[in-house]
Amino acid sequence: MRGLCSLFLVAMIAAGCASPAPKAVPEPTVVLPPPSPRPPPKIAPSPRLSPKPPPVKEEPPAPPPLLSSQVGGEEEAKLRQQAEVRIEGAESTAGRIDERRLATDQQEIFLTIRSFLSKAREALAIKDFSRAFTLADKARILAEELLTTLR
Repeated sequence: MRGLCSLFLVAMIAAGCASPAPKAVPEPTVVLPPPSPRPPPKIAPSPRLSPKPPPVKEEPPAPPPLLSSQVGGEEEAKLRQQAEVRIEGAESTAGRIDERRLATDQQEIFLTIRSFLSKAREALAIKDFSRAFTLADKARILAEELLTTLR
């Protein structure tokens, strides 16, 4: 039996070796475009290696220049009087408001009215008539609206 198994084994091995060898399949070649040149990466200097700049004394910024047109003395007096009339009108309207009757949100509106009037007076002092007109008008409108809510 041993002989038979040996013979069978030899036959099987020989049969395996006798099979034709598989044909080599050529691998497809892929042509890639040449790599595009890349700029070298920018490397930020290490904070430890860069010297500290000397402390710079910061001066307060100068006030911005006024962009108002130049007016003559007579025109300036006329604009000043118009601004004062508007401011006084807004103050008169705000003066009719009873602060004790105001709710919290209405008190904030009243403080805004006062702030507008104060800024309008400041604008008038530096001859920024356009700004004075605008602030006085805003104060007057807010005061009128606040008065209508209290009635």
